[in-house]
Amino acid sequence: MLTRLTVKDYVLIDRLELDVERGFTVLTGETGAGKSIVLGAIGLILGGRADIASIRVGASKADIAAEFEISALPHVLSFLENADLDTEACVLRRAVDATGRSRAWINGVPVTVKQLKEIGALLVDIHGQHEHYSLMDSSSHSRVLDSFGNLIEATSALKTIWRNWQILRDQLCESLQRSETLRKKTEDLAETQKELEDLDFSQKEWEQTLDQHRKLSNLSELTDIARRATDLLEDGEQNVMSTLSSVRSQLAGAAEIDALIGPMVENLESMEIQLAEFNRDFRRYAESLEVEPNLVATLDNRIAEVQRCARKYSITPDELAQYVFHVNSELEKISAQTNIAQLEKEESEAQKKFLSIAEKLSIDRKIAADLMTKKVNLALKGLAMSGVQFEARIIPNSKPEATGLENVEFYVSTNPGAEAKLIGRVASGGELSRISLAIQSVIYEDSAIPTVIFDEVDSGVGGAVAEIVGRMLKTIGETAQVLCVTHLPQVAAVAEFHWTVAKVQSNSASTTHVERLESNARIDEVARMLAGEVISEEARAHAQEMIRLGLT
Repeated sequence: MLTRLTVKDYVLIDRLELDVERGFTVLTGETGAGKSIVLGAIGLILGGRADIASIRVGASKADIAAEFEISALPHVLSFLENADLDTEACVLRRAVDATGRSRAWINGVPVTVKQLKEIGALLVDIHGQHEHYSLMDSSSHSRVLDSFGNLIEATSALKTIWRNWQILRDQLCESLQRSETLRKKTEDLAETQKELEDLDFSQKEWEQTLDQHRKLSNLSELTDIARRATDLLEDGEQNVMSTLSSVRSQLAGAAEIDALIGPMVENLESMEIQLAEFNRDFRRYAESLEVEPNLVATLDNRIAEVQRCARKYSITPDELAQYVFHVNSELEKISAQTNIAQLEKEESEAQKKFLSIAEKLSIDRKIAADLMTKKVNLALKGLAMSGVQFEARIIPNSKPEATGLENVEFYVSTNPGAEAKLIGRVASGGELSRISLAIQSVIYEDSAIPTVIFDEVDSGVGGAVAEIVGRMLKTIGETAQVLCVTHLPQVAAVAEFHWTVAKVQSNSASTTHVERLESNARIDEVARMLAGEVISEEARAHAQEMIRLGLT
């Protein structure tokens, strides 16, 4: 709810400070006094178009601020929180400098005009011959119907479900887009894995192969060494075994002469036994050097195979075992990343949930649209617009959207038999104001916007219809804050609060002043609206009676 409006150097206003009350307030005054200037200031603070003409002659800039009570407005609090702005208060401010450039603030923090418009749409709805009124924007029609049908919470819940569905859709699309790349990578890794499996490489086997190959590469030298060694040990004419046996025999005879030689003979016998064992082992080694003819070629081929595979992947043979582990790990990771079947299942379930709730909301909207159409047309008859036919149409979307499976558009036919068209395209300013009033009178109990402004809502009506307009506005003011520019005394008389707007001439310039009227001053203003400039006692008495009846 708007609680305070401060205007400085805007058009014909030098300085204006207004405390705005809850309920129904009217602005009256002579034609050209500047009533619409006040509403223009409010429009500017809500993100309206700014230019140099907004600045009062002689001033360097125009500056407008509006304070709102928002404690009971969750949509506004949510907007402020999402924008990282203070939620303790809501103060909108806008300044226009001499170049026509404007700046905007919310709670003292610089913001864009777009943000000002967004929060302004949640705070104030302006109806009348201005560029800011919701019925001209068909995108607002769904919100109006949802408000009428108590479907705001259902729509909000559906948006949350929609976001969850879209997140899963995006994840699935991303996975599908990646799948081709991952498929090619998987094929390459699988081919590498099979090649490595066929290689059947192990570090231990590789070391054994190298050792065996090294030995066989020096086979002739080893064979020659073995032949000479066996000759020296036993096979040659003069060999170590025969010599050692001869020495032992001679010493054994000497031991019979000198007992000290006996232990030496025993040591020699032990050496002879050990040498015989060594000779047997070495002979077996020499025999082992006789290998299969194809073994060297087999080892050569194995070494070449391992080295070729290592070169292919730009590693050394000693790194092959670790590379096998790496390939297997990469395949496992890709398998986890491309669980498309699970994502498809989750996305499908989210879609079904959204469609189920959206279809239920569609049914509720159709019921609400039929009821709203009926009630608005009844209200239009009361406003002497029986020739105007209103219809809230449900327009199916070509594809699901966050708000559901359809949009709502308001159509009117302004004459019997005329084709119904979108409300903003066929209704005149005065008609649009009264159609808007009829709609507001129907939805006021559940309106999400706390402040409603009507400019020239009484255009083209009078008498009993004017009284109905006034009563409608007062009824709306029971649950919403209503500001109305009016020329009708019947409307002014039923208002709870009354401001008068006057243009004051001086030698240098004209200025617009706004004054809150009380008691006799208000009676005089209503009497002026009844009788003109010359106010008779009869007019004053009539005005007093109208105000008394209007307040009851």
